[in-house]
Amino acid sequence: MVNPSSDVRSRAGLSPKHQVFQDLLKAILASPAISIYGFYCHAGQSYASTSLDEASQFLSAEIQAVNNAAEIATSVIAQTDTVSSHNTPFVLSVGSTPTAHAATPETKARLLSSLCGKLEIHAGAGPLSLTVMDSD
Repeated sequence: MVNPSSDVRSRAGLSPKHQVFQDLLKAILASPAISIYGFYCHAGQSYASTSLDEASQFLSAEIQAVNNAAEIATSVIAQTDTVSSHNTPFVLSVGSTPTAHAATPETKARLLSSLCGKLEIHAGAGPLSLTVMDSD
């Protein structure tokens, strides 16, 4: 799980900005026994949003966090000869109920052009509420 916060001592996940994340990622990518499918982020703090604009900002932060993780992974793969095969493009999975509701067509158009993977947006734990935004 990717954490959009810069606080390494958060409830769950790691920020891609932290060296701990990058070291863990390098170890995983070097392992022939592990394959990375994608990166996941859930902005639990988004439930405090009071407007569509606030929820949109949380959505952007979620997407930026998983996209940064995918960029780092792609760079490590490109620089390492010993990296085993991994699923690329990575799946970039994000969402909470507020941020999923903020995923408007305008947001989609703005975000898709800069992604390093295939974006899926879901409403929190709602497994049947899935929007796949294809970046192809």
